[in-house]
Amino acid sequence: MNILFYTHGKVYATRGGTERTTVSVASALTRLYGCRCFSLYEVAEETPRETCFEAEFNWQASRDRQKDINTLRRIVTEHGIDFIIDQGIFIHVKLLREAVDGTRCQVILAHHFEPGAEVLYMSLKSHWAKHRNHMTWRQRARWLHDLLLYPLARHSYEETLRRTYREAYYNAHRVVLLSRSFIQSYQEFGRFNDNANFAIIPNSLSFDEFLPVEAINQKKHVVLIVARMEEVHKRLSLALDIWAQAKREPWSKGWQLKLVGEGKDLPTYKRMVVHGHIPDVSFEGRQAPKPYYREASIFLMTSRSESWGLTLTEAQQMGVVPVAFDTYASLREIITDGSNGMVLAEGDIDGYLNSLHLLMTDTDRRRHMAQQAIISSKRFAQDKIAEMWWKLLSEK
Repeated sequence: MNILFYTHGKVYATRGGTERTTVSVASALTRLYGCRCFSLYEVAEETPRETCFEAEFNWQASRDRQKDINTLRRIVTEHGIDFIIDQGIFIHVKLLREAVDGTRCQVILAHHFEPGAEVLYMSLKSHWAKHRNHMTWRQRARWLHDLLLYPLARHSYEETLRRTYREAYYNAHRVVLLSRSFIQSYQEFGRFNDNANFAIIPNSLSFDEFLPVEAINQKKHVVLIVARMEEVHKRLSLALDIWAQAKREPWSKGWQLKLVGEGKDLPTYKRMVVHGHIPDVSFEGRQAPKPYYREASIFLMTSRSESWGLTLTEAQQMGVVPVAFDTYASLREIITDGSNGMVLAEGDIDGYLNSLHLLMTDTDRRRHMAQQAIISSKRFAQDKIAEMWWKLLSEK
């Protein structure tokens, strides 16, 4: 079976959650079922090709639709592609379907976000926060124009997105969601009632190993965040505020916070730490996260929305106890509050601080929860998730 994974950016394991899960699934399908996997991406980067891919193709849609269809069809036919797995790029599902019509290839859309969460990116707050002081007069005029027309623009964007959801659903051969709880929200956002085309497959663990239970005792007093450094979804300013409050308390003495990742808001977070005199914070940049998980004891998540929360299961398999706000439907499929992590009601800052207090001061409790986290994470082992994908692909 030949599978073409289509992503926006070139796939490499440290790029982000979608890319890491792509590598995990492609590697497991190759190893367990003899699949031949290929990569199709739009944004190129100078990184080595992941070993799970036999070949990779850099392609961007043009204004010539027929040319794009011919290019995609040539890739499909020359390499005997049986399935294109579109990793969340809604806008091109119809184009992919047109490219494979008349071949044996099928198009599967795998949605990696909570349905409708894309609207968060078009907020009045984010538009207002643009760096007005560094604009030319033309840029400022455009900014004011967009600000005045923001309500109309947001409505238009949301309606276009809803239509794209519907179009993608009806053009894909199957639509894979990460949680059964997302079916209704996808239907409601897309404004349609059909559900026959959905399949549910959670993200697999990123690593093919689990922290040995005895290694929990060697963990350090490190609190960890692994995330894309972007405020709209991740709300890392909130995490830094919580950390600043925790560091005013004697029970946090000796603990440090490490943030792994890059993103457009990283300079803002660094300024926040400097200007706020927030202690014991280090920004590690884009790194392979496994060594950080191995040493850390507690994992923080403050996202306002997630699809699955891949970093939560990564943390759990490495014995890091996660603390998160209850802000998205699939969270409680990962964390059982008080057993393998801590779940707080949205906005409950005091509860979040109390959870940190408990985990930092009760070593036995923290180590027991770390052990439970490792055990529970095995539900999402790469082999198990690959088996779910294989069953779906074998339905053809």
